[in-house]
Amino acid sequence: MRLLNFYLKNSGLSYNVRMKQNAKFNILLVDNEIAVVKAFQRQLENAGYAVKAFDSGQDAIEAAKLEHFDIAYIDLVMPGLNGVEICRKIKELSPKTEVILISGYPDDIIVKGVGDFIKAGGRDKILRKPLLNNELLEITKELILEIIGKRRD
Repeated sequence: MRLLNFYLKNSGLSYNVRMKQNAKFNILLVDNEIAVVKAFQRQLENAGYAVKAFDSGQDAIEAAKLEHFDIAYIDLVMPGLNGVEICRKIKELSPKTEVILISGYPDDIIVKGVGDFIKAGGRDKILRKPLLNNELLEITKELILEIIGKRRD
């Protein structure tokens, strides 16, 4: 895979190959802020990932019942089901899904939620809104490499 990544970085024809490679991975986005969901979705789709985005936790869970997601990015504070509850349900449906927390709230508000999120099966990584330029793509790439490594084992 490293050789492929090196080739992709240094080849003028890399974009289509990378797009096809990324399309093998399904990503779930859940955030009640529509503008955030659309921006994240556009960024990931432009990189070639297959993305399903929802502004409702219940809708995201229904989608997870129908298909496997390799990665799920979930906002912690949402109306209805919160990020911890969504994480728990998704991990019940698909234990191999890597679930990452997204939050724009200050640390003192999210500290308890983070602990509950990790207990529910989420990763101990938090994406803080607003995200830096390529932060979402870099985290996604790291997770994809981990997923590929686990599939080989």
